[in-house]
Amino acid sequence: MIGAISRLLAGLSLTLKQPIGTFCDVETTHGDALVTKHSDYLSVIRIEGMRRMATRADVERIALAQRMDLSGALEDPGHAIMGWFISDPDQSAVEIDRLNLHSCRTIARELGLDVSDVLNERAALWPKVMRWEAAYYVLWTRRSVLTKEERKQMGEEQSALAKAGPRAGDSQRYYLRSEVMAARHDAFVLRVEAALKANDIATRGLGAHEALKLVREAVYRETSGSDWKATLMGDRVMPRATEDEARKVDAAPGMLWPAIREQIFHADAETQGGQRVRIGDNDYAPVDMAVGPEDPRPFVELSARLGQDRIPWRGSILIEGGGRSAMLLKSIGATAFSMFPGNADVRRAFEALKQERDDNGHVGVKLRASFATWAPTGDTQKLRRRASTLTQRLEGWGNCKATSISGDPLEGALSSVPALALASTGTPGIALLGDAFAMLPWNRCASPWEQGSVLFTRPDGAIWPYEPAGSSKRPLVCDIFVAPPGSGKSVLANTINLGLCLSTAVLGSRGAKLPLIGKADIGPSAQGFVRLVREALGPEREHEAIFVTMQFRAGYEFNIFDLQVGCTYPLPMEKAFLQNFLSLATMPPGQNTPFEGLSQLIGYVIDEAYRLCTDVPGGSPKPYRAGVEPAVDAALSRHGIVLEHAEPWWRDVVDALIDRQEWRLAEVAQRHAVPTLEDLVVAARGDQVRDIFDGLKISTTSEDAIGLFERYIYDVIKKFPTLNAPTRLDFGPARIIVLDLAAVAPTGSAVNDRQTEMMYLLARHILARNFTLHPDYAEYVPEKVRDYQRSRFQEIMESVKRLDYDEWHRTKGSPQVRDQAALDVREGRKHNLQLGFASQRLSDMGEELVGQSTGRFILKTGDEKECNEVIERFGLSKASADVVRFALQGPGPKGAPFLAVLLAGGAKYEQMLVNFLGPVELWALSTTPGDTALRNRLYAALGFKEALRRLSRVFPRGSAVDEIDRRKNERLKRGELDARAEAGVVDELAAELTDGRGLGIVLRDVAQDNELSRRMMAAE
Repeated sequence: MIGAISRLLAGLSLTLKQPIGTFCDVETTHGDALVTKHSDYLSVIRIEGMRRMATRADVERIALAQRMDLSGALEDPGHAIMGWFISDPDQSAVEIDRLNLHSCRTIARELGLDVSDVLNERAALWPKVMRWEAAYYVLWTRRSVLTKEERKQMGEEQSALAKAGPRAGDSQRYYLRSEVMAARHDAFVLRVEAALKANDIATRGLGAHEALKLVREAVYRETSGSDWKATLMGDRVMPRATEDEARKVDAAPGMLWPAIREQIFHADAETQGGQRVRIGDNDYAPVDMAVGPEDPRPFVELSARLGQDRIPWRGSILIEGGGRSAMLLKSIGATAFSMFPGNADVRRAFEALKQERDDNGHVGVKLRASFATWAPTGDTQKLRRRASTLTQRLEGWGNCKATSISGDPLEGALSSVPALALASTGTPGIALLGDAFAMLPWNRCASPWEQGSVLFTRPDGAIWPYEPAGSSKRPLVCDIFVAPPGSGKSVLANTINLGLCLSTAVLGSRGAKLPLIGKADIGPSAQGFVRLVREALGPEREHEAIFVTMQFRAGYEFNIFDLQVGCTYPLPMEKAFLQNFLSLATMPPGQNTPFEGLSQLIGYVIDEAYRLCTDVPGGSPKPYRAGVEPAVDAALSRHGIVLEHAEPWWRDVVDALIDRQEWRLAEVAQRHAVPTLEDLVVAARGDQVRDIFDGLKISTTSEDAIGLFERYIYDVIKKFPTLNAPTRLDFGPARIIVLDLAAVAPTGSAVNDRQTEMMYLLARHILARNFTLHPDYAEYVPEKVRDYQRSRFQEIMESVKRLDYDEWHRTKGSPQVRDQAALDVREGRKHNLQLGFASQRLSDMGEELVGQSTGRFILKTGDEKECNEVIERFGLSKASADVVRFALQGPGPKGAPFLAVLLAGGAKYEQMLVNFLGPVELWALSTTPGDTALRNRLYAALGFKEALRRLSRVFPRGSAVDEIDRRKNERLKRGELDARAEAGVVDELAAELTDGRGLGIVLRDVAQDNELSRRMMAAE
């Protein structure tokens, strides 16, 4: 009896809509769809946004296209579309952690990479400038879409399901699902998704669990980012005791899934006057659209303005089919009372709508819109300011009329929550379908990735994740960076490389390892990045990241004939490099075609040179000399190795060390067992080569081919003596290597250009000779080392690899270098190899490279001609073209803007983004000469972390250039020389920051804290 009375009171309460749970109509699920107590179906799809930016004309065109695609579904009652949007700067920290920082911290910990200063700065700074936002469509199908026969069929289906199953009671009413309704609803969902896809709008359907999580986080904003998950049909559920548990028949509801409304609402609501309501940890203020806009405008205009205000808000815009019938009824009323002036205006408005329908095929729909903002409980003043701002922005959106009086503030606040019910406290209006679509939140900017180890921001502050590893969305990564000097391209490239180090791509079957990154640099643009990684690795592992300024002097020897350890002949791709490099070295400056027959000669000479270094008839293996490699000598002594021959060879030493698994020292010893450049001359004079090429003459010089070859080789040895000696430029187990070619890659003449070409080709070999190794190549190595090399090749193949080139315009006249780069791009996906190219103009890149690139980063253009070239070559939209022409002005206080043109997931993305870094990261990655000089002086005086802390405190914008220029100009006025003036200014600033005086006076508290810490440590 008591149970029956309780159920009666509960039903009466639900009817009166008193508890908060009564505002939820959702009863159960059917696949990914939710089913209401009225047997209506609804699905939620996430609107990732437009892949390409749009102008106002583009928005109108796309809205018109959607109208054409969906007018049939929305002409009659039965279907509805709710466009829902949320922007919450207060929750940005949670979302930034979810999208980026949590993963980066985990990866850094696995790598043993201490980048806590950088990540902590991001956590503190990014939420102040970035905001989280999301947009969704909630698609409704009401039972009114069914025919009379279909409704009868659905009733029979539900009745049979209810009789066959247990009594539901207060649990989920599973029997409300219907295959008839599901079929109709699925067709509508597919139709909407197809209309969006056809207009290049990215979407993703949500499952039932994810949809209900969205609902709960919208109701209770403090639960954003939680791990909550609804218990739905098919999920495992713990039985619950019922009030009438003694009665066997009443035990069934406790065995079923709990009601969805009871799972969503965990705290009741409390109204605070007539315009505010308290739900959970926040107070909410609803704002409804009372009168629709005179000039319907794109939704992005509203969201951008509110984004600048940085207030949290959400909005639902509900479009329901059947506007024609509602319009007809109201039109009759307006006609009947047209004697009153106000109604005459209404009648004329309806006539205008009718004319649009008759002339242009427009469909009228019922439109309601509800919005809300919130603030922490008790902060009434903040909530009022936010509600006032929301109301003002809404009324400025095409001249709407807004009201904060909705009768019941709880109902008003929940009207802006998606997927609870098909209801809204907003005043119903009649709108043309095309105008209504323009007002929905689909015209935001999409990213191909939901998460990323790099976060960019949109100009309006929205978060834009970027995954530098490419992932399945971009399996081929070939990036080009185009900008004049000082536009931020080096910092952007460094940001991406740091992101690659912190991406999930570094996690392999053998644990976490740094990616293999090689860069051919001109100048120290990547020196800051390498220093950051070295300091993060610590003294014991800093050798894994190396920056080298290439020079032609002792200590920089590199032998291009080095082999994989244990091998006596080069692998196919190694021989291809040697052939390419020697062909380039034996061509006259200004000529790009080898002499007739010389390529074949070079191939034979290479083979003969390696053969002569082995124990074969006529061979002369390199003799071992003690004292040349002390570490090798020590290993021989430690292992008690006795070399068999009276005059042992380096090859004997290599084999002996391999037998003891001393792979690293075997590699060092093998450097003395392979040919050098001068050995090519001996090989060319050998009988095996002369028998074939002795009669070959070079017509243009009247020389025999072998003599000409020898002459060029001797010239290379003279110019580049470091290439004619065993390798001393030892990178060891380094995984990040940057070579600064500025000192060895000159420009200005044909001879210099040829040297630069050779140095780029050499740098590519040094950096990437192992990048294209594959387990299949183990068949080319001796059996003795095959298993070791196969395992090593497998590990390299699985590792993510990136090869970057700076100042690519220096290779413009070198087909060999560019052909190698094009080959690397074409085969990059096969080898898990990324490519990056930076230069000052798009024309520097070459047509083939541009055509194969999948990431184009334009930070600025030099002039109008280049601007038009970029727009035309990339086929940019009107909106993107305007960005290139007017919006890319270089780095500033709000970051460095750029246009990203990406090919990902089978689609083309065009987005204007901003690379926003904090002062610590900017100082660490800066490439500006004055800044780097100051930074390096402080590194030497204070150490890495302390130097960055002081620089970021005194110069929070990440640069001291303005101060350096100001002081330098003062010194020049006093008659000092330019170079001396700048050096003196940098020294002066470094002293001030070190001693805490001048500009460094603000560091006094830092210095005192450091001194106190030192004293405490000394006392301990």
